[in-house]
Amino acid sequence: MLKGAQIVLRCLRAEGVDLVFGYPGGAIMPLYDALEGSGVRHILARHEQGAVFAAEGYARSTGRVGVTIATSGPGATNLVTGIADAKMDSVPLVSITGQVRTPLIGTDAFQETDVFGLTLALTKWSRLVRTVEEIPEVIAQAFYWARSGRPGPVMIDIPVDLLKASSEFRRPVGFQPHPRPADRATDSTFCDTAVALLRQAKKPVALVGAGVKLSGAVADLRRVLDCLQVPTFATVHGLGAVSPEKPYYLGMVGMHGTRAANLALNETDLLLVFGARLDDRVTGEPARFAPDARIVHFEIDPGQLDRVRPCELPVIGDLAHTIPTFHQALSRVALPDWRGWQAIASGPDRAEPDSLGLAQPTIRFIDELFRQLPADSTVVVDVGQHQMWAAQRYRSNSPRSFITSGGLGAMGFALPAAIGVQLGNPNKNVVSISGDGGFQMNIQELATVKRLGLPIKMVVVDNKYLGMVRQWQELFYQRNYAETDLSDNPNFVAIAYAYGINGQRLRADSVSGLEIPIETSEQIERFLASSHPELLVFECPPEANVYPMVAPGAALSEMLFEEE
Repeated sequence: MLKGAQIVLRCLRAEGVDLVFGYPGGAIMPLYDALEGSGVRHILARHEQGAVFAAEGYARSTGRVGVTIATSGPGATNLVTGIADAKMDSVPLVSITGQVRTPLIGTDAFQETDVFGLTLALTKWSRLVRTVEEIPEVIAQAFYWARSGRPGPVMIDIPVDLLKASSEFRRPVGFQPHPRPADRATDSTFCDTAVALLRQAKKPVALVGAGVKLSGAVADLRRVLDCLQVPTFATVHGLGAVSPEKPYYLGMVGMHGTRAANLALNETDLLLVFGARLDDRVTGEPARFAPDARIVHFEIDPGQLDRVRPCELPVIGDLAHTIPTFHQALSRVALPDWRGWQAIASGPDRAEPDSLGLAQPTIRFIDELFRQLPADSTVVVDVGQHQMWAAQRYRSNSPRSFITSGGLGAMGFALPAAIGVQLGNPNKNVVSISGDGGFQMNIQELATVKRLGLPIKMVVVDNKYLGMVRQWQELFYQRNYAETDLSDNPNFVAIAYAYGINGQRLRADSVSGLEIPIETSEQIERFLASSHPELLVFECPPEANVYPMVAPGAALSEMLFEEE
């Protein structure tokens, strides 16, 4: 006989879980009591939001399921932002919460919250456990749904009396629901139509999203792109899926995408979409998105199709099946030569402007930081101007090396997510980049970094503002900087020191020249080379803006630049 808490941990081990993130409390205490000797390592965050973001970082960087544990009431509600983030960005996440005793459910008991109901709209699957005997089957189902199809978060809520109750452990035979269309290997019938559309196209382009990486289809996609030789660009979550050295790669597309990528997407007559949601930050004004294009959309989730406008050819299925099938078809046919179109799309008249304005020092700093990063590094970025500067300048061949909160845009993501990335990839160099606003949202996780001795290199871009909000206020609200002034920021270096972490500053004028001074380059080199956690505060010009920018309601071709 085993207690319910022991059964939970045994089921986690059966699913290959050896690391969980959490914060203890009364309703989940039996699970913590059973941790010793279970084979499951627990990472104590300093806030449940820190725990769930760390679990996300672990999952995003490894491809494994992230697991987080919290108590009832406020412990459970503190997970909600991370769960919503995982839903938007297709992150496999299992959250296990304690609940008040079964007889007390519905009585407004101490720390009772209907987390099952609260998360129904934010999860792929959610369950309130009713008996100790059903725990193995519930956990098997949870991991199936977290991994299957389009990955995402699931929630298991377990009353504390069931965690204490005893039962025989019966391993579930295996949860095998009826396969959905997206789970079946796709036949090749779509290929003839796709090839016919390509042969008719004069200006085809390819748009690459996170789905390619989630499906493990990066190598196959690269073979497809080499066959096509058409202008190609990526969403922020698609970065790293396309080799940046390829002549057809135009960079990131969307609200802060490159001029070349946005113009090519606006002019195309055939758009091949590989695993991207086509949300508004990618499309610009949806009604004006790629106005002349037919769309071929490779997607595992049928719910993502036809959201902007109808697809000419929806290709529904796991990209691990559909992209290799497409490549086989392409390798057997002759395609038009689109090198003339590629030359136009990547021409010098579509290059980024030389003038970077007040952003120049920050961009030079980010360029130097990325130049010195070892090849096996992972960059974890928070939300704001620094996020877009980093995405614009990032160039890597590694698919899971650029991690950020994209769909939800959750400030406070980077520091705890970097913890999960480092724990999941102990031999990699991990750098987190935060703004001064977002860094303070989960600054308490410096304690977790220090306790674990994680050699994370933490960069804070400090412009004394909520920079992206201030930029919108400047451009669209007559410079009414309402409640975005952070000029009374604390001393981040002193705070790091209080946690036992070394910190240093770098002023904007140290990188504002035409070349990076040797002493500045050496300072960054020492920062990255340290075997300990380090904090570097870069003092960014307060009113620097990130460009290009597509304003709300504008088409991708209507970009704003510094001089405007």
